[in-house]
Amino acid sequence: MLIHLSHLKVATVLAAGVLFAATVYLLEGKPSPSTPNVQSQQGTQVDIASDRDTFEYFLSTLGERSLDDIQVQYARFANTLSFGEQQQTLFEKYQKYRQALSELPTPSYEEINVDLLTTLHGQKKALQSAHFTEGEQQRLFYEENLTREMAIRKLELDDLGLDPESKQALWQAELDRLPPDTKESYRNAALISHLNTLKNREEPASHSQVVALIGEEAALRLQAYEQEEAAFQQGYSSYLIERETLLGQDHLTDHEREDALQTLRKSYFGEDQHRRVEALDAMQLTQTKS
Repeated sequence: MLIHLSHLKVATVLAAGVLFAATVYLLEGKPSPSTPNVQSQQGTQVDIASDRDTFEYFLSTLGERSLDDIQVQYARFANTLSFGEQQQTLFEKYQKYRQALSELPTPSYEEINVDLLTTLHGQKKALQSAHFTEGEQQRLFYEENLTREMAIRKLELDDLGLDPESKQALWQAELDRLPPDTKESYRNAALISHLNTLKNREEPASHSQVVALIGEEAALRLQAYEQEEAAFQQGYSSYLIERETLLGQDHLTDHEREDALQTLRKSYFGEDQHRRVEALDAMQLTQTKS
């Protein structure tokens, strides 16, 4: 059995236990025409998984560049799409909605309860109705609203003081009402939560415990991934030491230094890992400057 992670927005909310995080966005789109990127987006492409993912891709750089610059960059991108004119109009509406959303109070995690989350849910839906048609609301906010509604329902069940079996039965009844894909995402979120619990214990989880939770095939895939990730991290640590030495060689020209860096990356990593290494290098450079 494989754990499907296509709906990580839902999984993040439940697996991390942060029921308020209903607006988590991850880059999961298909390749698309590139656009000039700021530092934080080096090595990425525009996220076109949905209209909202595209909008957030551009707006996420606010602070690194001005809103005017973002609008220019987005307009250039929209001109590459057959439906760009319609999407650009929706982008303008989304910016106004986002501005109105920023004016809502933001409670801390400790303040979150059923009443407060219900009030916030109503406020967000009212803003959505004020800025978008019903069809646009469905396209842009269906998953977010559903996630928040499920978070509220889970808090309500927690407040009932039921025994674990009864609470799980009621929660399962709520899940059974969801569309199949969304129901699978919540089920996977629970699996991820259990895996995190096993990994965070003082005694490491045994292979048999992981197999019992997610199945033999998924357990083997997870084990292979963890071994691969450990090898990458070890290699990257050694690479960084040599990289720092290389960067400190002042007699090299910029061109010679870049060629040497490319050669160094190739000596440590496969071609499929180069973009990841370049992104990590950019992050290291940003942290050094700050």
